[in-house]
Amino acid sequence: MTSILDTYLRIDEYRRLFGIAKDASRIIAEQRKIIIVSHIDADGLSSSAIAKTSLDRAGIENEVVFIKNLDPMVLKGLPPGFKWFVDLGSGSMNMIRDANIECLITDHHLPDQFDIDLEFRRDIVKFLQHSDFEGITQVNPHMVGLNGSYEISGSGTTFLVSMAMSDENADMVVPAIVGAIGDVQDANSGVLEGINRSFIDLGVDIGLISVKNDLRFFGRATRPLSKFLELGSDRIPGVSNLRGSASRMLRYLNVPLKDGDRFRVYNDLSEDEKTRIRTEILKRLIIAGIDDLDSIFGETYVFPKEDARSPTYDAKEFATLLNSCGRYDEGLTGLKVAAGDRGESYSKALSLMASHRRKLVNGYNHIMAEGIKSLNNIDYFYAGKDINENIVGIIANMILARDPDTVRPLITMADSDPGTVKASVRANKTFLKIGIDLADLFRRAAATVGGVGGGHDLAAGANIPAGRMNDFLNFIDLEIGKAVSSITEIK
Repeated sequence: MTSILDTYLRIDEYRRLFGIAKDASRIIAEQRKIIIVSHIDADGLSSSAIAKTSLDRAGIENEVVFIKNLDPMVLKGLPPGFKWFVDLGSGSMNMIRDANIECLITDHHLPDQFDIDLEFRRDIVKFLQHSDFEGITQVNPHMVGLNGSYEISGSGTTFLVSMAMSDENADMVVPAIVGAIGDVQDANSGVLEGINRSFIDLGVDIGLISVKNDLRFFGRATRPLSKFLELGSDRIPGVSNLRGSASRMLRYLNVPLKDGDRFRVYNDLSEDEKTRIRTEILKRLIIAGIDDLDSIFGETYVFPKEDARSPTYDAKEFATLLNSCGRYDEGLTGLKVAAGDRGESYSKALSLMASHRRKLVNGYNHIMAEGIKSLNNIDYFYAGKDINENIVGIIANMILARDPDTVRPLITMADSDPGTVKASVRANKTFLKIGIDLADLFRRAAATVGGVGGGHDLAAGANIPAGRMNDFLNFIDLEIGKAVSSITEIK
């Protein structure tokens, strides 16, 4: 059956992946009840919103379970019935098979190398196309040679199945883009690309998405204008992180800070006012000799049917709103907001986001005050119980944003379940030149200490025994050191 989405998938690999999604949708249609198993971050909640909305519209009974990680005990505790794993599962296929679970997986993570037969470890595409996992159906970009780090997210693969089910689900393109931005899939080039671009084109054509070239700072819908500029980047001379500096610049540019008694936000400004601000920032950057402008200027993605002063108007803020729910055990609240609830769930999410922001600031300040530690090739910090394990990765991103040119990965760690530590690693795109995939490295490092890990090339996570942190860090540091040495020898 032809879908409206077919028109937008202009590359063969995109069409092949959608074909796999169409096959998966037929399996979905055969089910009487489906258990949706979702990750808790913005991409996971966006994915579960897409899956649940699609099943509700199709008249298929469903239930949603939110989890942080997959392990045998979690799988054993899931309700009986056919499972739809969203934004997770590809790295746990042997575990799922061993649990005799019949399921669909819509994910974008690389499969776990330790689950792959030796003959396939150098050819992930061949593995995913030919592996025998009876009862497990999968939609994953790596099946057709696409990159799940920036070409499509978990919510994107879920959206493909949703669109294969019915064109009625085209409005789910909004959470598909929110999920992609939540997973920072625009970090590679400053714009969304790959199949994500096809989703953008669809969303623009049906009036649900608007693409604007503008300042890429967080908070255009909710932060007072001066804070939006002071905190948006660490690179603007005379403005960044200098209290009162943005207010002085705005007065110089004749841009009022308030409208009556209300502080203005960036979205309140006229195009002329925005142009004056952008021009002044560009002038300061040029004078300072800063030529890497991608983190400051570029594409922004907004949803014109939303209130321009709501976090649901801007994709970045929408993703933060969802993270504020899932990372504090309010996954269902986030799902409802992602699916369009602007009533009770939305109000609750706003309250959670205010608390989330405070915890991020406190966590960031705590790490900065205590000091980041270093080995030869990595930086790291262990927060113990002082920082929630579910936000250490976000704080790592905040810290790395201060130095976008660094090649050193940052590992942040916090206590998780008793006797377990959650580790998150983030790296800037400059790290790619070393030739190491952090997802693979974290899997191997975690396995050496009796833990589990995975993720993406520039963002990964692991759960490890508390007493093995040093062994874990030393393994990672040594492996990166080997890679750096080999590059030096080649040169």
